[in-house]
Amino acid sequence: MCEFQMDEKSELIRKLFDIQAIKFGQYTLKSGLQSPIYIDLRAIIAYPPLLEALSKLLWKAAVSQGCPYKTVCGVPYTAIPLATCISVREGLPMLLKRKEAKAYGTKKMVEGDVKEGEECLVVEDVVTTGESVLETVRSLRAEGLTVNSAVVVLDRNQGAGLNLTREGVTLHRVLVLDEVLSCLVAGRCVPEDMAARVREFITSNNMAVTSPSQSVPALIPPSPPLPPSSHPLLLELCAIVGQKRTNLALSADVTTSSRLLELVDSVGPHVCMVKTHVDIMEDFSQDTALKLKALAAKHRFLVMEDRKFADIGLTVQRQYRNPRHHLTLGWAHLVTVHAIAGPGTIQALKEVAPVGTGCVLVVEMSTKGTLATGDYTKLAVKMAESHADFVVGVVSRHRVSNTLLQMTPGVQLTASEDTHGQQFLSPCEAFKAGADIIIVGRGIYESPSPVQAAVQYKTLSYKDLNGTSS
Repeated sequence: MCEFQMDEKSELIRKLFDIQAIKFGQYTLKSGLQSPIYIDLRAIIAYPPLLEALSKLLWKAAVSQGCPYKTVCGVPYTAIPLATCISVREGLPMLLKRKEAKAYGTKKMVEGDVKEGEECLVVEDVVTTGESVLETVRSLRAEGLTVNSAVVVLDRNQGAGLNLTREGVTLHRVLVLDEVLSCLVAGRCVPEDMAARVREFITSNNMAVTSPSQSVPALIPPSPPLPPSSHPLLLELCAIVGQKRTNLALSADVTTSSRLLELVDSVGPHVCMVKTHVDIMEDFSQDTALKLKALAAKHRFLVMEDRKFADIGLTVQRQYRNPRHHLTLGWAHLVTVHAIAGPGTIQALKEVAPVGTGCVLVVEMSTKGTLATGDYTKLAVKMAESHADFVVGVVSRHRVSNTLLQMTPGVQLTASEDTHGQQFLSPCEAFKAGADIIIVGRGIYESPSPVQAAVQYKTLSYKDLNGTSS
């Protein structure tokens, strides 16, 4: 039996604990991290008095420094009932932000009576990095609304406040995790050693973006504007980068289907692209191809099969149609191509590739002693630029064109070289050299926590591909 001093916050914490909205143990988070605490406020919808009480406390926190709000919007989905309570009780019009636009009808991302310039309050249940809040903020701002504040039931103290501040959003909080822990320990609901484990976990997994004076993104030069004739996949990739705020491509160089699908499903939320090497896989099948295609739709990323086609036209067509790789199913949005055989390779692939797919031309490589340099690279770039209807970008280590998307391979946290001559750049070095997308393999899939590694690379490397740096 828990023992509390029954002030307002203690009562709230006790109720959340009693309905198991706050749990302790060993849990796998959405990010893939193993956490000693799990917070799931979806349970509150089964307890109307608690839902109403939380909404009152949210409003109280939000208006503590004045009430400029004309509308309210809950982050989908758990916060929508909370925002609804505030809207009804305070007489404040509510807006609904969709997770994705409908494919029919008005295709709106924001539903409701949107009035340009009005101040909207964003409501959330729990924040870790603040990314979900920021996605909603960006959608609302895109509609012309003013968004300067967000209010949350519980802040996990893992960087959301700082991340939101840097985007011009003030975070108001009803509870912070440390006071929840202190209250539960004082009430003898949780032993001190468990609270200590949680505090250690939070401290070790702070996800605040580095300050502008220290961050890699401050060193990232803006990408050149996209040409009006850009391939639809290039436009889609830029949209993904902007929505997910990631320039990270995963090089999933694993050898089994189960490992590939598990890795991609866990890291998918943090990447804009997954690069595969199906010819090194032991059991790649049509089922694997279709499941990978489904994951790409689920997490919204592109798939690039690093086949490196490099032969005469007829041969590459037969290679593309090879039933072992199932490329004709369209699971790979892009394939890589060497320029060595000339433009006939590109033309031949255009004739057999599914409509809407494209290729990426390899004009430089990350290996020591590569022959893809100098005049070869210049000619390869010209070939890519003259086939913009099928070539989406180039693999290169330097800025080689003002119109082509640059994907830079061989990126790790520190510059180094392996025993086989692959030369690694740091994210900072890659972006200084003109990278738009960084390709990371072993730094993620060999990490004890691939998800945590992906988040780290993602945080270090985001820049907007529409011409501005982050």
